[in-house]
Amino acid sequence: MTIISKPPSDPMQPTGSRFRAGITRRRLVGTALIGAATLLSAAPARATEAYRDYRRTIFVARRGVAALDAIDVDSDTVTGTLALGLEPRELQISQRGGRLAAIDLRSPRLVSIDLAAQSRSDVPLPFVPSRLRISPDGQRLAAFDDARGTIALVDTVDGRERSRIEGPREIREAIFSGDSSALLVAAASVGGLSAYDIATGQPVPPVEGPTLHALLRAPNGREGFALTAETPRRVLHLDLRSRQVLASVPASDHPVLFATGTGIQLLAIDQHAGTLSILPSEPLQPGGVTLPAAASTAYAAWFDTVAFVPAPATRKLLIFDLERRKAAGSIALDGIPGTGVVTPDGDKLYLPIEDQGTISVIDTHLRQRTASITIGAAPVQAIIAGGYGLCH
Repeated sequence: MTIISKPPSDPMQPTGSRFRAGITRRRLVGTALIGAATLLSAAPARATEAYRDYRRTIFVARRGVAALDAIDVDSDTVTGTLALGLEPRELQISQRGGRLAAIDLRSPRLVSIDLAAQSRSDVPLPFVPSRLRISPDGQRLAAFDDARGTIALVDTVDGRERSRIEGPREIREAIFSGDSSALLVAAASVGGLSAYDIATGQPVPPVEGPTLHALLRAPNGREGFALTAETPRRVLHLDLRSRQVLASVPASDHPVLFATGTGIQLLAIDQHAGTLSILPSEPLQPGGVTLPAAASTAYAAWFDTVAFVPAPATRKLLIFDLERRKAAGSIALDGIPGTGVVTPDGDKLYLPIEDQGTISVIDTHLRQRTASITIGAAPVQAIIAGGYGLCH
């Protein structure tokens, strides 16, 4: 793997002070992926200096670039470039173990990076993958042919395909159970959730119910949320261990679901209606508040007290107070936002500004922009090990 050192950028200095007395930080974890087959040699000592700790490094994907830029979160400077060998059209990072993987949606392979060892693997696949997921324990990678319903389960240590699943056609979403024992699949061709044993690849009892449009795992790993495909739409609260539906509440016609970092609330954005719904989720309950938000993505931060919602049409980052459940202002953006990420401690939001070639750094406690980091043309996604924000 090649890591090319780059001179640091000159971001604006953070302003203001942060109140942290009496608050214990929570280290939250996010989603991710990897695989391994043809292992390349680890980077030399000089390359290690490019990011001293992958857990304190933001990796940024740029459109048309077969590499990631590395940003140190403590100094907010660009420290190097992580070569991938393909343009990452889907990029994810593991919940544990420091694994990163990418697919380009064009070739029958995936690229896997061991971020701790700084080594790269290329994993050949029997089809061009349209989706990629990794188990929470980091032991299995699932590569999907969504249209045909073919799923390859790959061992992340040696890169070997352990089993192949011929699942339902027209896959819409898939997640691993929190204990990594099962893979749950939502598809247009079947109702409920199809379920498969990870060790054998064989079907296990499914979650019965209507056809589902969306699916995500809650931060505690034991539960999940799903959205029914047919109208009137409903949000389902699932127990991923028992495969039971815990609760069901009405939803708007076109919501996109996001769990907050601690999982105590569920955010539902309806871009068509221009609304943000905030629902209590322990357990999921109706009667949440709905606020105006003409957007499609939400990032919860600062111990789930605040949500940031990019509004591309107005080039603003809308702020919502999750404790008081009301709008709390906005932050002007320089251009069109891409997919960002919140650091594991919830302190910062890193938001790519695609048409400006920069990363906006938002102090989530002060609720203001504290830096603008120059990256280069068309940054589209930022990601960090253990980060949270955009949920799948």
